[in-house]
Formats: sequence, C-alpha cells, structure tokens
Amino acid sequence: MNITKTKVESLAQTVFSHGALNNGFYQRWLNETLTFAEVEIFARNYWARTRRTATMVALSLLRAKTLQARVEIVKNLYSELGGGDVHKAHSALLQRYLLDLLSRLAKRPYSLQELEAGPLLASTQLFIDEQDALYAPHGLGRSESHVLGALLAQEWLAYSMLTRLYEGARNYQYAYKHNDEFHEHCEYFHIHIGEAEKEHKVQAVEAAAVECCTQEDFAGLCVGFNRFLAITEHYWQGIAVAMAETPALAVRA
Repeated sequence: MNITKTKVESLAQTVFSHGALNNGFYQRWLNETLTFAEVEIFARNYWARTRRTATMVALSLLRAKTLQARVEIVKNLYSELGGGDVHKAHSALLQRYLLDLLSRLAKRPYSLQELEAGPLLASTQLFIDEQDALYAPHGLGRSESHVLGALLAQEWLAYSMLTRLYEGARNYQYAYKHNDEFHEHCEYFHIHIGEAEKEHKVQAVEAAAVECCTQEDFAGLCVGFNRFLAITEHYWQGIAVAMAETPALAVRA
C-alpha cells in the first residue's frame, strides 16, 4: 500500500525550518546591496549548480518505477525545458538574467565565458558531486525512493529559494532605467514564482507518494531528502563565507 501524500507533504514541509533556507547567504542577499565581486561569486556558483537542474530531473525519471510517477516527472522536465521553446528553457532564462545583471553592475559587457572561467568554490563542487551521487543510476547502492527524496527536497526548496533570490534582486533595481525594464529582465524569477515551482512541488509529492509502497521505501525517501537539504545548506554557507572574504574596500556595485 502506498504511503499517503499527507505523510510525504509533512516531510516536504520541514524545508521551511532548515538551514538550507535559513542561512548567512540569504540574510545578506536580502538585506544588503553587495559588491560586484560578491554578486559575481553568487552568480558563478549559482549558475554552475542550477544549469544542471533539468539533467537531475531527467535522471529521476529514469529511476521511477511506475507510469504515474514518470508522468509527474515528465511534466516537471517539460517545464524545465521551456515547454519545447529553447529560449524559454529555465537555464536559458537564468543565463540571460545573470549576464545582464553582471554587465550592468560591471558597467561593461559580461560574457558567459567569463562567468564560467572563474574557479568554483569547493563547497559548490562538493554539492555537484554529492548531487550526482544522489541521482546517479545505481549509485552507492541507493534505492529508487532515495532519488525521489532528493527530487522532493529540490522542488520544495526551489519556490522559497526563488522568492528570496527575487526579493534580493530588487536591491539592484537602481541599475535599470525604470521599473518595467527591471521586471522585463526578471523572467527567470517570474516564471518560477508565478507557476512552475508551485506545480513542481505538487508533482514531486505525487511521484514520491506513488513510488513509496513500503516503510522501507519511505525511509529511503527520507534519506535522500535529508541529504539533499544538508548539501544545499553547506553550498549556501560556502557562498556566504566566500563573499565575506572578498576585500573590504571593494567598490560597491
């Protein structure tokens, strides 16, 4: 008999009290206007992590056992890939936002090559490696429910993460000529907050609930879920520490 959606949702809601959403990075991002160097640290490490989201969703599709779970995951993947429009793919929207913001703050064109050329933080590389291990087929002897636990954490963090990032992005409205121009360049946030991530949360719960047929399955779900939260907290704290270590006399953006 499948684990109830209520039980899965109760697990999912624990993200709101976790350090993955309550940490030093968000505190600064929301309350301060950061230097260009600090914003660049955020952008480089956020891009390296987030550009791989669709791949992780695709890997979870491969691990799903039931048709119903696969259908829910495909809905998520279709959304991530822009509903068939390459220009609306979420990674494309993010890339445009980050390069535009960095160009405005640097007061010169800022390229993707420049963004990707800089070194990643050790905490970001650790997140990438751990995420790969969580989602990898047959990785580390993990169960299918373990993978869906990681997906559940990823999607339930995403909405709150993006609302926080969007609120912090408002600290840089001064770099735009007018309010409309600012919002025109925030499509990455709008598409997630307005619709996509709310749907992804529901889809992740549906997939996890239908795949968890035993208490053992649910235990595996919890392991994957909690591990993803832990590596996410470490990832954001790594960015916070790196930003704090930038030269104190750096000119603010």
